[in-house]
Amino acid sequence: MMNIYTPLILLPSISFITVYISTPYISKRLEEKNIVGIDLHKKGNQKIPTAGGIALLLGFTGALTIAGILDLDAKALMLIYITATLACLLGLLDDLLTLSKKTLVLFSILIGTPFLTYHKGSTFVTLTPFGPQDLGIAFWPLALLGVAFLANSVNIYAGFNGLEAGLGLITSTSLAISATIYGSKESAITLSILAASLLAFLKYNYYPAKTFIGNSGTYMTGAIIASAIIVGTIKTAGIIACTPYIINFILRAKDKFQWTVGTTTEDNKIISQKICSLWSIFMYKKPTDEKTVVKKCWTIQAIFGTLAIMYSYITVNYFI
Repeated sequence: MMNIYTPLILLPSISFITVYISTPYISKRLEEKNIVGIDLHKKGNQKIPTAGGIALLLGFTGALTIAGILDLDAKALMLIYITATLACLLGLLDDLLTLSKKTLVLFSILIGTPFLTYHKGSTFVTLTPFGPQDLGIAFWPLALLGVAFLANSVNIYAGFNGLEAGLGLITSTSLAISATIYGSKESAITLSILAASLLAFLKYNYYPAKTFIGNSGTYMTGAIIASAIIVGTIKTAGIIACTPYIINFILRAKDKFQWTVGTTTEDNKIISQKICSLWSIFMYKKPTDEKTVVKKCWTIQAIFGTLAIMYSYITVNYFI
């Protein structure tokens, strides 16, 4: 029987190296093809290569290809990989064609369709209005909607240098630890691969960003986290770790999902006149620099990630 720590070291290392090496090359080609976004909080409307999710997918693909020689559940890994690829392709389409919000939401529901046929993960749900329940076959359509919800939630918690990649890194790392505690090997491994990919990408995405993660990266990040939660049967820990995404979704919904990342002042600080997202809390009627906003969002994410790890440890050691 293979030790879980071997793939937890080997596969993330492969993804890290792949993303670290490929990102500058991909960014250069994206810039040449004018696949760029505007850095909204810098003077001069700087154009930055976007669709960085392509590099993340390369890293994820490379790591899971090597996983084929290891003693792992190939069906579980394939399910997560297909879901991740569909999410990345949808995000890439939006990066290139700028799809309408309605089209994006409708297509995002299709990201989780592999769960309707693969049926990997437990159908038992602890948090329901009627207490713990085994939902049986009714669980899989809900899983599809769960993947779509988290993919969209990650996608709309964005807009600042390093924010999306950092949040994804913190969430995937905390859930990888939770999955390891539960003994959910494939979930822990895929989350670790994602974390390593995002860590490498942050080298080029943190302030001042040289490349953007794009919708290809945000949709893929959300889809992998959601899929790993379902496959690894770490649903409650997953909800805890993803609480900031849920809070931000609710705040954005109250504002009818209007796109806003605040107003940039003359001294390159950001201010928001309303609380319409989680990040706006940290710059509400108070000019704040971009790095501070991002670090405060990271801190909130880290708190909930730590709570998820604590919940997992206590549950496994005292209640199972």
